[in-house]
Amino acid sequence: MAHYGTLGNYRFETDTDDIRGSAVYNAQDDKLGKIDDVIFDHQSGGIQYVVVDTGGWLSSHKFIVPADQLRPSTKHDHDYQVDLTKQQIESFPPYDESDVKSDEKWGRYEGSYRSKWVDGPIMHRAETDRNITPTTAQMTQGSG
Repeated sequence: MAHYGTLGNYRFETDTDDIRGSAVYNAQDDKLGKIDDVIFDHQSGGIQYVVVDTGGWLSSHKFIVPADQLRPSTKHDHDYQVDLTKQQIESFPPYDESDVKSDEKWGRYEGSYRSKWVDGPIMHRAETDRNITPTTAQMTQGSG
């Protein structure tokens, strides 16, 4: 049985804050999409990722963001911000919600995704939300 799950169409019966439907912006204040779902760990109940629906600008329509990289927007009440550009998101492997239901598929997807998140043009320091962004010269040196 998969260790991760999604809320899907589940609706809370009590007065609980639900982030689904909130917009997600990047640091340049470009709207990246709306939170469509969350991926949580069955054992801990902790949210691992949020699923963002782009509304169509991304060919796969949805992408995920580690929950610890999402923070409240300073410009938009009840919305969120993440330090990603559309170009970086386009480099992520396509998200398929059925992968979450299989430990094997999810393991492969998560490995591929994390390699893009950590090793791509934007790297994050382990255990922080701080970016390590190479300069243009460093990126040019690494490509040849």
